[in-house]
Amino acid sequence: MPALILPSPVFTFPTKSPLAVRKGASGDALPVPSVFMSFASGSSPVPAAASPAAAGRTVPRLNSGEIAAAAEEAFGRYSASDARRNGAGVAIVWFRNDLRLLDNEVLWRAWAASNALLPVYCVDPRLFGKTHYFGFPKTGALRAQFLLECLTDLRENLVKRGLNLLIQHGKPEDILPKIAKAFGAHTVFAHKETCSEELFVERRLRDRLQQVTVTPSGSSSKPIKPKLQLIWGSTMYHIDDLPFNTGSLPDVYTQFRKSVEYKCKVRSCCKLPTSLGPFPGSGVEEIGGWGSIPSLGQLGLEETSLKVDKGMQFAGGESAALGRVQEYFWTKDLIRIYKETRNGMLGPDYSTKFSPWLAFGCLSPRYVYEEVKRYERERLANDSTYWVLFELIWRDYFRFLSKKYGNSIFHPGGPRNVAYNWSQDQILFESWRDGRTGYPLIDANMKELSATGFMSNRGRQIVCSFLVRDMGIDWRMGAEWFETCLLDYDPCSNYGNWTYGAGVGNDPREDRYFSIPKQALTYDPDGDYVAHWLPEIQGLPKGKRHSPGMSYIKPIVPLKFGSYNPKQGQPSTLKGKQKKTYRS
Repeated sequence: MPALILPSPVFTFPTKSPLAVRKGASGDALPVPSVFMSFASGSSPVPAAASPAAAGRTVPRLNSGEIAAAAEEAFGRYSASDARRNGAGVAIVWFRNDLRLLDNEVLWRAWAASNALLPVYCVDPRLFGKTHYFGFPKTGALRAQFLLECLTDLRENLVKRGLNLLIQHGKPEDILPKIAKAFGAHTVFAHKETCSEELFVERRLRDRLQQVTVTPSGSSSKPIKPKLQLIWGSTMYHIDDLPFNTGSLPDVYTQFRKSVEYKCKVRSCCKLPTSLGPFPGSGVEEIGGWGSIPSLGQLGLEETSLKVDKGMQFAGGESAALGRVQEYFWTKDLIRIYKETRNGMLGPDYSTKFSPWLAFGCLSPRYVYEEVKRYERERLANDSTYWVLFELIWRDYFRFLSKKYGNSIFHPGGPRNVAYNWSQDQILFESWRDGRTGYPLIDANMKELSATGFMSNRGRQIVCSFLVRDMGIDWRMGAEWFETCLLDYDPCSNYGNWTYGAGVGNDPREDRYFSIPKQALTYDPDGDYVAHWLPEIQGLPKGKRHSPGMSYIKPIVPLKFGSYNPKQGQPSTLKGKQKKTYRS
């Protein structure tokens, strides 16, 4: 598939009206985790050579032929030509956040339990509604476009293997029982989720299926009630292999990591039958055909022909994901320096950039694990190869935490119910959201987010700290804005990490503060990143880009600790109480 160009986001909610508020029901001795990302980053400076300026660069930076070749090579290594199915009748595969074929246990088990397979994706209108507390768009145009590309690629890969993708518009709990009845399906297979909105859909679907009676296709047996079979498959370590139940999950990441590394093994990836067909011979006409992939306009989002002319442009779909793994690990050999470069902010290759595909399930974390181990066998094992797995364990941890703490990860006080008088000042929030705070490092990161749907892990930690520490703004406003914008959004990582950054999570460090001057001088010493995103300061000397004075917007709030020396472009001595305050 071609390397697609993503459109610029368009958000239509007002900028100066009060936000609608509704009542809603990791500390360790190691460097800072990949907070705010499904997969990325850490804590050391970036060599200059690792962060080239990038204007409108695609990820992966492969042509369509190279992407297709990388995908087919991966599919070939994980194919099972001798696979046998011993099931009968029709099984439905309900694709959710698992838009892939490779290492998809749901697909494998549904295939084995049937003699005809029906893959289904439901375009749920709730995904394009409003966020819970503040009414932002739940899915912005960039992530929606990425989703449409994922569906296009998934359908193409299924067709190559003898199937198709049935696309229906509506709520899964309404649609899937009707499909099961039309096709005589005995089981709906799907991946298990952990957060309340997804669990609600699972419960409703299970109940609705019990209201349907079907006669299994091709069978003379008695009518039955279709079943919902939920399978765990979103983490590197399987939930059943943990050395503790999720209710006893350690509240400190290091304890969790050491325990699973010592006591658990990562399960092998599922093999893929060379042919997944056939699909059911009848029933498609009854439900109106295979359905089409919607446009942004049909999703209620404004379509635009504008191309992103700065930053990274991610191509959606499993083929692109496998192409990126091939590119990052094997073609460019970048994994060997990952630990040294992962804190970059500018360019496509300072970190893996796997997070959007992991969030949509286009890429299996177990596949990444096996590629790391293959790289270590064939080329090199070092701290960088281990650190890729270290970050995947962080991703697992936040998903398991979402099971332990439930809806508390969405509440103002977080899992520990911390009492804090957060501000919801509209003007301050909008200055942060729109990149108009007067601090170039904050503004550049927020403009990158709006333009591309992506922000580096280092940037995410910095803008979170500024919002909640320097501005005192309700962390949920930041979390919901990230929910709108991020390509790699998933509720476990996003809200788990925002509670961590806001000091209301399970992590005992309550006041982690990121000094903006220090961060700027450590991670963007020449101001190349801020100059890339802020044209008004591009002409300034490198030493002035982070402290542009009258050449830029007046800062909207003073910093809690430290300030810039306007003559030297250096941070002044940190002032104020330092006890129990953590700075990176």
